[in-house]
Amino acid sequence: MNDYKLLAKYYQECFSLIDTFHFNSEVTQSEFHKWITPHKEVVIPITHSGISDNRRMKNIDGRLIRIAFIGPKTAFKGLPTLIQTLRILHKDGVVNWCLHVWGNDTGNDDTLPIVYRGKYNNEMLTNVYAEMDLLVVPSIWKETFSLVTLEALSYGIPVLVSDNVGAKLLVCSYDKRFVYHGSDGLMQALLLILSNPSVLQFFNQRILTLPWYHSIENHAKEIIEKLY
Repeated sequence: MNDYKLLAKYYQECFSLIDTFHFNSEVTQSEFHKWITPHKEVVIPITHSGISDNRRMKNIDGRLIRIAFIGPKTAFKGLPTLIQTLRILHKDGVVNWCLHVWGNDTGNDDTLPIVYRGKYNNEMLTNVYAEMDLLVVPSIWKETFSLVTLEALSYGIPVLVSDNVGAKLLVCSYDKRFVYHGSDGLMQALLLILSNPSVLQFFNQRILTLPWYHSIENHAKEIIEKLY
């Protein structure tokens, strides 16, 4: 334990030498504030050169909402929680959904409308996002940002995120109802969406209507203006 205390003190001393902190999200900022008090700080969401404006209008068919999850099956990413929540909804008669899981195994679930689609590459991105109506990012741990959230938004896809996800700042700018807290919050958010799919259409319209600021060029400009 003493070794960890010494290591923490060492990092705090290193951080005290930094003039300005660039936090990629309020989640990251909040975690750092538990340990340090920066001299100066700014929150600027991140992006990368592979993300571009691919926004498209979605035609949501409320008879079957195509939910997607992208990432590993590990518990901290929240997939088990998402599946358990959908299992309860299915048992309660909410059956107008299917779940496609990308980035894991391949095959079908024996008891629920869940398809494991395996891995994908950049050439497949357009088709991957064309096959979903809603992306869920249900992280249990503190997710400093979540580039997959930004990527989905760049294709016009509504995203439902836990409040552990740093990119919730972007999601809130479109619809605050798509940021939830805890497993009960996930249940209520999914119930809202599945019982009233028009909220997905509204979210998609908001994505299309609001300006797209998330190019790498705009990001570099913001960094220069706010940090330098």
